[in-house]
Amino acid sequence: MQCITILPKNMALDLGHWTNKQCFNMKKFYVLGMLGLIFCSQLSCVHQQPSVPISRSGVEKSVLYEVNINNQEVFVAHEECFADTIFETAICELAERTQINISFNNIISKYRIRPDSKDIKGEVDGNELSFEITKPQMLVIEINNAPPLLLSLLPIEEDIPKPDDPNVMYFGSGIHDAGLITPKSGQTIYLASGALVKGRIYGEDLENVKVKGRGILDARGYTSKQEKICAIEFRKCNDITVEGIGLRAGEWWQTLYLLCNNIEVSWMHLLSFGVNNDGIDIDGVTNFYAHDCFIGCGDDGFGWHALDAETNGEPPTQNCLAENCVIYNTHAGNGLRIGASMETSLFKDITFRNIDVLEHVHAGIRSDHSDWALCENITFENFFLEKPGRPIEVKVEKTRYSNTTGFRDERGAIKNWNFINVQSPGGKIELAGFDKLHPVNQILFKNCCIGGSPLGESSIVKNEFVFNVCIENDQSTCFVY
Repeated sequence: MQCITILPKNMALDLGHWTNKQCFNMKKFYVLGMLGLIFCSQLSCVHQQPSVPISRSGVEKSVLYEVNINNQEVFVAHEECFADTIFETAICELAERTQINISFNNIISKYRIRPDSKDIKGEVDGNELSFEITKPQMLVIEINNAPPLLLSLLPIEEDIPKPDDPNVMYFGSGIHDAGLITPKSGQTIYLASGALVKGRIYGEDLENVKVKGRGILDARGYTSKQEKICAIEFRKCNDITVEGIGLRAGEWWQTLYLLCNNIEVSWMHLLSFGVNNDGIDIDGVTNFYAHDCFIGCGDDGFGWHALDAETNGEPPTQNCLAENCVIYNTHAGNGLRIGASMETSLFKDITFRNIDVLEHVHAGIRSDHSDWALCENITFENFFLEKPGRPIEVKVEKTRYSNTTGFRDERGAIKNWNFINVQSPGGKIELAGFDKLHPVNQILFKNCCIGGSPLGESSIVKNEFVFNVCIENDQSTCFVY
């Protein structure tokens, strides 16, 4: 973290005309100033940390919003996303305490700063909205009935690679027609601020690959539902990092990590709202960590499943964590989904924590477990749904997604799922096992709320193959919608 100490312009240049006493004092001041600079570089001098607006290429400027962050203008783009969804977007790096001012093109009659769980209070003066935040995060601002404004407020970037590094595929500011990008082991794909890279990323049998930067990958025209081509896909890879970039995908899943180990995905902002536009999908992955992302999607925000055991085998998905993410699901799908296809032996030790689902079409949390995996030790903690309807659906069932190749036609089981401080403005929770041998068992609801009140049995619908459901409401604090 940096901290800038400002000294008089000529102080370090020419002290010859000063008296000895004056020179001594100024030198002492200079030394103290430099010591302060060194000291500040080791500490959190947040109040002096600059914000860094991220430039953009290949997008129109918004006519609705102007954004000023810490007295710096930030470019606001008008983005027509896949499937006719419009977002206005602004990207900025910042440290901690930050003043944000938004100018709208009309008098502000109503506004909303989402996620609601952040409880950020704004002040309105005519067509101006101002508020303060204390750390980088993803926010959606809604004013009157205009298209939403996505603020991707990212941490200050570190370890920026050099353009001439032979192990870096460097895309500088501007528009790049890259097509298919296929890194090698040990390489970094870097999208600099202001870069708009048209293409997709695919890696197989790789190790130690990074995709990072503050630019945008625009995969529209490079993906395919029919051929199941994603915007970003890593297959049979280890130690993959994706950090800080924006993704604008076309049809099919936006990102997929298949048969991989040790994956970290962070500070991405994804916007694609068509059929099958899942956000961040995994299949057969061990040690996965996704955090601080905005997932704008036309299907499941997180789609964690297991497809095609005949081809991929039956590796477990385990030790996976998603936290501090915001999901905006429209068109079809769910806030997140474990399933439907579960053609593997084991799904275990998975946590979703500090998740805000601003919009969801079907269920907020859904598992339509359609195959034979044992799915156990799954936790949802501090999970906030902003739309009423179907908050939670957990079922073991035979569906159109169940294996039909003849490889294995069998149901699995769900065991030891924990819902801790899950809150929804309304709706029923549905639980269903398949039969006595393939049940839903050991389900805990702790300090959960529906419609602003502590969860009760009347809000849960279950069949005869659901066992050991426990509700605890100790010191529950329900969010008021």
